[in-house]
Amino acid sequence: MAAKMISFHLPQDSELLAAVGEVAIRHEQLSHILKMTIKSLTGVTPEQALKATTYEGSAQLRDRVRKNARKRLGEGAPLVKLQAIFADSKRLTDKRNDLVHGLWAQELDGDAHIRDSYGNAKPIPTTTELRELARELAELTGRLNTERLKGFLFQALSKREHSSEDA
Repeated sequence: MAAKMISFHLPQDSELLAAVGEVAIRHEQLSHILKMTIKSLTGVTPEQALKATTYEGSAQLRDRVRKNARKRLGEGAPLVKLQAIFADSKRLTDKRNDLVHGLWAQELDGDAHIRDSYGNAKPIPTTTELRELARELAELTGRLNTERLKGFLFQALSKREHSSEDA
């Protein structure tokens, strides 16, 4: 079977393109909060955390948080709750990666689509689907930041600090 000829595709729908941009921006905000979670777990300054994680992708950031959390928190509910957040983070990052790293193309006699690195084609998502993904990213970012600043992660880190001071 001969390969089909494709051309690059850029949607002309400005709302769709804006929604893709919103997903990209929301994902970077999630990455920033992962970096700030590393800051919280290690006790370094925000500047040190940002410098230490320059050019690290989401998977690397999640892995660093996971390793630091396991060291700092040990096994238990806070670590499991954090791992549940990571599962959501990975799922959303995978969706974002399909958009940003996929090839937006169109077969000469077919519909526009996004191809992955294996040549598999998926339909271009709708503006509504993209806005929903951006909303999910924003919600997850807010949830992780809240847990870091005053929720279960903050409480677990505070207990650890107090128990080490008592020893």
